[in-house]
Amino acid sequence: MTSSRSWVVVALSALLLTGCSYTINGDPLPASDATPASAPTTTSTTSDGSPKIAKQRSVAGVDPCGLLTVDDLKPVGALTAQPTRRDDQIQESCQYLFDGASVVTALYQKYEHVRQRQAKGREVVVDGHSSWVACDLDGNAMVCTTTTAVNPNRSILVAMTLNGGKAEQMTAMLQSLIKVALNRLPAA
Repeated sequence: MTSSRSWVVVALSALLLTGCSYTINGDPLPASDATPASAPTTTSTTSDGSPKIAKQRSVAGVDPCGLLTVDDLKPVGALTAQPTRRDDQIQESCQYLFDGASVVTALYQKYEHVRQRQAKGREVVVDGHSSWVACDLDGNAMVCTTTTAVNPNRSILVAMTLNGGKAEQMTAMLQSLIKVALNRLPAA
């Protein structure tokens, strides 16, 4: 683990240890419905190296707990608590708790910063947006994150921790959740 990612891993590990969180680390796996950035027919960055953004969206005034609903999260399971803001761990974030699982959404930082911190991640394209995917095992729990560019200065994060989870299945689920969250953001 690199020191540049350490603060995120520490924050997320602290939540995991309290039984209500996730960590961001690890090797990525692409979603089955996403296009890998390395595929010869597509690229997820523009010619100037910036992330691909099909439709710029704003995060101003958006509640991170409003990015996903109970219905959106049914594939994960039944919520065991109301969604809770977790700004003390990650600014502008919200956590959804399930039995043996956690999902976190966040109005996140610049996409390029995430790519630099998660060097083992992989870029895919989700609905025309560059999306950085990373998964890793943390004890018995699989931790997967997807960070998606929404404008030149911000991204959204959807992360999941699942006891006994399989990276491929979790990544596919996260890609679906990212699509829903993207559609809830207003146009920039």
